[in-house]
Amino acid sequence: MQLYNKLSAEERRELIRAAGKERLTISFYQYHQIGNPQLFRDHLFLHWHPMDVLGRIYVAHEGINAQLSVPGDRFEEFKLFLDNISFLEGVRLNIAREQDNESFLKLKVKVRNKIVADGLNDQT
Repeated sequence: MQLYNKLSAEERRELIRAAGKERLTISFYQYHQIGNPQLFRDHLFLHWHPMDVLGRIYVAHEGINAQLSVPGDRFEEFKLFLDNISFLEGVRLNIAREQDNESFLKLKVKVRNKIVADGLNDQT
C-alpha cells in the first residue's frame, strides 16, 4: 500500500494545471481522544490520496488539525468521508474565500505530539 507521495511538487503542479479543475482550500480541527494516531493517519492517507486531497494534516492523541485542498467536484465525497467518522461528523469546515489551486502540492499526514504548537507543558 502506498502511504507516501510519489510525485514531486513540480509534477503535482503540472497535473493540477492540466486538470483545469477548481480546488477548495479548507481548514478544520477537532479535539478528540485518538487511541492510535498512526493507524488513523494511515486511514486518512489511504482514503484521501485517491480523492486527490492535498495538504498538511496533523494527527495526535488529542485530535486532528488540517489545512488542505480538495477538487471542487470531489467536495461532497470528502465531506461524506468526514461525516462517517463519528467525531468528525458535522465538523466545521472553514473554506477559504480566495482560492489558490496550488495552495498545497502534496498530501502530508503527520503524527505529532500535539495538533497545535501552543508551547504549554501538559504535565502542569
